[in-house]
Amino acid sequence: MFLRIPTFLLIFLPIFAFGQTGSVKGVITDITEQPVPGSLVVLSPSFKTVCDDDGNYAFADVPYGTYSLQVIAFDFDTLVKEVVVNRPEVIVDITLGEEKASTELEEIKVIANAATGRRTPIAITKIPATKITEELASRDLPMLLNATPGVYATQTGGGDGDSRITVRGFDQRNVGVLIDGVPVNDMENGWVYWSNWFGLDAITSNIQIQRGLGATKLAMPSVGGTLNIITSGINSRKGISFRQEYGTGNFIRSTLSYNSGMLKNGWGVTASGSYKQGDGWVDGTNTQGVFYYLKVQKKFEKHLLSLSGFGAPQQHGQRSFNQKIQYWDSEIARENGATIDSNLIMDRGIRFNQHWGYITRNGKQEIMNERLNYYHKPQITLKDFWTVNKKLSISNIAYLSIGRGGGTRLSNSSGILFNEEGTIDWDAIVHANQVDQLFGGPAVDPQYHPTELKSTQVLVSSVNNHFWAGYLGQFQYEYSKDLQFSGGIDYRYYKGTHYQEIRDLLGGDYYVNGADQNNASPVRREGDKISLNTYNNHRDGLVQWGGAFGQVEYSTTRWTTFINVSGVSNSYKGIDYFQKKVLEVGDTTLRIGANDTVYYNGQMYTAQSEGLEYNHTDWKTLFGGTIKAGASFTIDEHSTVYMNLGYLSRTPQFSNVIDNNTNTFFREILNEKIVAAEAGWNFATNRFGVNLNAYFTNWQNKPFPFGVSVPDPQDPTSSVYVNINGMDAVHMGAEVDIAYQLNKKWSAEFMFSYGDWTWNSAETIFIPDLNYSFDFDATGVHVGDAAQTMLNAGVRWEPLKHLYFKAQYQFFDRYYANFSPFALQGANAGREAWKLPSYGLVNFFAGYRFKIGKVDTYVNGSITNLLNSVYMSDATDNFYAPQNFDATSASVMFGQGFRFNLAAGIQF
Repeated sequence: MFLRIPTFLLIFLPIFAFGQTGSVKGVITDITEQPVPGSLVVLSPSFKTVCDDDGNYAFADVPYGTYSLQVIAFDFDTLVKEVVVNRPEVIVDITLGEEKASTELEEIKVIANAATGRRTPIAITKIPATKITEELASRDLPMLLNATPGVYATQTGGGDGDSRITVRGFDQRNVGVLIDGVPVNDMENGWVYWSNWFGLDAITSNIQIQRGLGATKLAMPSVGGTLNIITSGINSRKGISFRQEYGTGNFIRSTLSYNSGMLKNGWGVTASGSYKQGDGWVDGTNTQGVFYYLKVQKKFEKHLLSLSGFGAPQQHGQRSFNQKIQYWDSEIARENGATIDSNLIMDRGIRFNQHWGYITRNGKQEIMNERLNYYHKPQITLKDFWTVNKKLSISNIAYLSIGRGGGTRLSNSSGILFNEEGTIDWDAIVHANQVDQLFGGPAVDPQYHPTELKSTQVLVSSVNNHFWAGYLGQFQYEYSKDLQFSGGIDYRYYKGTHYQEIRDLLGGDYYVNGADQNNASPVRREGDKISLNTYNNHRDGLVQWGGAFGQVEYSTTRWTTFINVSGVSNSYKGIDYFQKKVLEVGDTTLRIGANDTVYYNGQMYTAQSEGLEYNHTDWKTLFGGTIKAGASFTIDEHSTVYMNLGYLSRTPQFSNVIDNNTNTFFREILNEKIVAAEAGWNFATNRFGVNLNAYFTNWQNKPFPFGVSVPDPQDPTSSVYVNINGMDAVHMGAEVDIAYQLNKKWSAEFMFSYGDWTWNSAETIFIPDLNYSFDFDATGVHVGDAAQTMLNAGVRWEPLKHLYFKAQYQFFDRYYANFSPFALQGANAGREAWKLPSYGLVNFFAGYRFKIGKVDTYVNGSITNLLNSVYMSDATDNFYAPQNFDATSASVMFGQGFRFNLAAGIQF
């Protein structure tokens, strides 16, 4: 027999429950971590209060029980959250626009695979929008991540958007990058081109960095970690914002953004636009670009439909080459033990760039870059997030990206004319194209044209266009309060088109390329395709990717566990259009390329008209998969321990399947094998938090992009490229990050990571069809190209309300120069690469936020490398002879010096 309780008594159960009471308090902030004063907070049915100027609220003497907490604030949608009072003090901090109860965040959790809460059994760092606003300082997004454990980022040559990032010693080819759940790593070589994503910071809600295999559900081929960039939507703060920036190198950027919030009819719009231009910190790295973003959302009863599009057409000058240390500064070379060669260039200065100069056009001098990157990669995404019922949600994403652009260089690198300062003398090159250097008359060649000028040096553009379409379908099913299932499919189609074309004839009328001499029509004009070398032939790379995953997650009061299984099918195909086909016309042999038009005896011949098929491979399909599992255990209300492990059979990237030089498959294509394990401990109170973890990753069959060069048995003076299997590496280390809020005015942060990343192979390699063999021994030799010891410490002081000053110190050590372990042969077996000097950087940030009427106004400023420290940030070992694994043979790039950025903005 069951005892029936009158319904009206249930209302009073929270009051009667054991007669115990507690307090409920917290802070109401927006997604920029700014307080939302004046918010009305209601704890139904009996408690109500208004937040103070710092966003604080508190309720005392609340009987134990379950309550509904409502937050009502101007410019935000009303938020409702369930709160359980079962202890003396319950802390409920609310971020308006991003709370778990909102439909949009539930969409993000499913689509972008965002990890939430400290119980997630992975190493994760979350970077909120406020940190991006205060500390990015118009740098590339990766530079902000240097304060994250295990992350090393540099600006490489110093061009705007040319930065790179490594995570736990794995370069960004092996770090999965997603924007709102859509993967953006290049599908041929895995690289990430950050210049394509300029302006994203204006609409970024937060950035999550999951280190290791992580909890990402997609069948991502990431080894070092996953970086999720999550953009804002209609649940973010309503209104208009404008931001104006000015910085080093006459850098100017203006950004205008608008968010309608969710309107009464369920529609919402988020839009942003930005313009930038500047001269760059490095000489000749001028930049110009536009960013646009539009997201239109419609909330139905059970659906959230979203259509978004963004892009960033830009162009920027580059500095492409590492150089000997003495090239930049001979005194620093001597300090590092390098031998000075007085016959070589020295003391150009660390801001010097040889890839630019001035050219006279229409009687005026203007800057002209030899190395100019230009690109536009718009991306359009259509999402439908469907809340089927309280247990089941389904998401569908279709996306499309069409990239157009490339990079420029001169056709004859050995024939570039420089002035006394070492920059390009463009006027001299134009003169050489127009005047015969032997006889002084016009530079004509009657063999090709009796009067037109024949250029001997032209500016060539290496074009890299792509077409990329994909679909992501996922579901999440809450079987019970403790048990959840999820799964999905992932399909991607990619076509990359690569060729070279003449961009500027530099005063001449046409150009004859040596590679085209056997063609019946070798004359090339602006816009015509040419081939300066084998690699830059006109070719297509095609990739089809299919993946599926399933995950089970079990969570109780103290335990959270998950297991994830995924499988992939990766297909590759290459097409080469530039190889000449032979066509016999009578007694004459014509050689015709796919894009050639050949005239002979008044007749036009093309590949299409003659039905010539060009070199293409068949489709090759490889299969891979992942299994990951993890568990966390909540020791008490402050601390959690976790562990995860995984195995990844990773299909190689296109650049390790098809040799771009010959458009043929590499020999012995094998999957990479990765085994990873990690354990950690998290501790957090209201004012103090610490995360400590240790990791181990064993990577077998680690490939080298585009293969390894070995002597050609048919021609010992040249090389061929092969895949070499059996190269293994072990990456292990420990990481700790700490945050401490001393009081309302003072706070501090600290991060330290120590890696021990080494190669783990010694093999005898024999390539039968080349009849070539060699021995190498890289066992125990440290992996290069990233600092293995990193430290970050910061102190923030707020002497007045909304006024802050922050000092930050970053330290990097044990950076071994990048090198090929296959070079460790004979007497060089087991030799360490040259280790760069350690370096430290001091950064400073300050800002003030205030109101003018109802308009939120802020100003902030930043200085990176405050002390103007001189340091080497990138290096390649044994680039120059003699190859002695030292500073003399290394090529390096110096990091950027003192830089400032000032910004002012309004929000209303």
